[in-house]
Order: sequence, then structure tokens, then C-alpha cells
Amino acid sequence: MSSSRRFAVDAWPSDRALVLYVPEIEAATAVRDLRDAESAARDLIAVLTGLDPAGIECEVRLSRRARIAPWR
Repeated sequence: MSSSRRFAVDAWPSDRALVLYVPEIEAATAVRDLRDAESAARDLIAVLTGLDPAGIECEVRLSRRARIAPWR
């Protein structure tokens, strides 16, 4: 039995995209549609950590701007 892991995902608008930043793994990606945010974040986490996507839960939190810039 595999347990699920929950990741917080910060999201903010940038130009014509929505930036998604996962602080726990210090990684970011972008989507054009909010409906794709959770899936994109889950895929990013799975690729970078090797975790099974089925066991990843994402809590997408919208904000006006980044709390920290992921590229700094």
C-alpha cells in the first residue's frame, strides 16, 4: 500500500500563463489554463522526485504575485 504525499503549489499569473512553483522541491513550470494546474504540478513533481503520480496530491494556492522568485 502506497501512501500519498501532499505538496503545496504557489500559483500566480505571468504574461499569458500561470506560473506554478513547488517550494518543497524548488521547481517551477507554467500552464495556460488554471484547469491544467494540478495535473502539471503533479507531473513536474513525479518527474523530479520519482514518486508515483497516483500518490501525489497538490494544493494549488493562487496569489497575485510570487512570494519568492523561483529563479533566484
